[in-house]
Amino acid sequence: MKPSSASLLLAVSLAACPARRAPPVQPVDLPVAHPQPVAQPAPPVAEAPAPAPESPMDDQRAAAQGLNRLGTDLYARLRSQPGNLAIAPGSIALAFGMTEAGARGETLAEMRRVLHSGLDPARQSAALGALSARWNGGLGEGVTARTANRLFGHQRYTFEEPYLALTRSLFAAPLERLDFARPEPARQRINGWVAEQTMDKIRDLLPGGSIDGDTRLVLVNAMYLRAPWETPFPAYATRDDTFYVGGATATQLPTMSRSGRLSVASGAGFRAVELPYRGDELAMDILLPDARDGLAALEAQLTSERIQSTVAALAPTQVVLRLPRFRVETGSLSLRTALTALGMSLPFSRAQADFSAMANPPSPDDRLYISDAFHKVFVDVAEAGTEAAAATAVVMARAGAAAPMAPPTVIAVDHPFVFVIRDLRSGAVLFMGRVLDPRPSR
Repeated sequence: MKPSSASLLLAVSLAACPARRAPPVQPVDLPVAHPQPVAQPAPPVAEAPAPAPESPMDDQRAAAQGLNRLGTDLYARLRSQPGNLAIAPGSIALAFGMTEAGARGETLAEMRRVLHSGLDPARQSAALGALSARWNGGLGEGVTARTANRLFGHQRYTFEEPYLALTRSLFAAPLERLDFARPEPARQRINGWVAEQTMDKIRDLLPGGSIDGDTRLVLVNAMYLRAPWETPFPAYATRDDTFYVGGATATQLPTMSRSGRLSVASGAGFRAVELPYRGDELAMDILLPDARDGLAALEAQLTSERIQSTVAALAPTQVVLRLPRFRVETGSLSLRTALTALGMSLPFSRAQADFSAMANPPSPDDRLYISDAFHKVFVDVAEAGTEAAAATAVVMARAGAAAPMAPPTVIAVDHPFVFVIRDLRSGAVLFMGRVLDPRPSR
């Protein structure tokens, strides 16, 4: 029996190791050795209460620093692919944070190294839970923000109650039982939930064939953001202007324009400009290479420390900014190869993964490992503001101020660039990516 894989906009799927024959699976509520097949669907899930984890802001900032490092590590591994690129480090960190909480031994140690989990496990989970709660509606007046977590588990598989209690209380992630013996309805249910949470911006996170009879658990985070600029771009100022697609091809594209006081910084071969969102809780930073073909050189130095030092150097300047409308929409990205290359191999090993804090069945053939992890992102930037969404799924299977007058600085974003959307209070990077071609579906 082949191992299962599942994808979700940042979805981690866990499976159990494949066996020569399918072992009987115990129900969660009846400790019997040989349960009969269940004909009825699982009862509807009750929504978890909103979490209120106790976590000091210093811990949240430490967790944010770790997820930023994870984000730039993954970006470096994914940037060789063609076209536009976007990831949501916040979403990835929440999905894998729930997964890390169920790991033990060397599996846990590997995950903590790759995820840059700098706090002890209990504080790490509490800090991530607090960030998730903050991002679920607490990002300022006029900002629509939603982050939702859920576990989709096999209807007859036994999970450890302390793990379920932790994910409920800290991540507001209830367990919903599904019949993975009927993979397609299960896949459609998970995809439908993600679409609902992301205002239909993330569809079909889990592709056909990603769920099979070996799937035991899919851990999902979905994130949605609609944020107006503090100062919108006037619609009357938008006009067609030249953008050098891919750094070479001159193309006429709708380009927004505004003037005013913005924070600007210069780096090694690039300039940065920050656009605040209403409420002073979020901002977008545009990193523009000095050279039209300078994106690769900029990406090569794009670490979390570089982003942090650039942000620290921002200073208010009178600016004329020209920025194309842009949309970046990725397909479902598998993160397995990138994470393995970063040193996370044991969690993906059918023979060696240890998720015994999540589920500890008596048979080794029914223990969990990560079969794949998928991520999908949508970002749309226009005159009024930004709309963005992301989802992550981990699939586990059976292994089986007034300024003096001065000439303004003109920043014309007319060639490929990097964007970063940050939570200003914690410093967490929620979304980041590159734009080679601002037009949709490129």
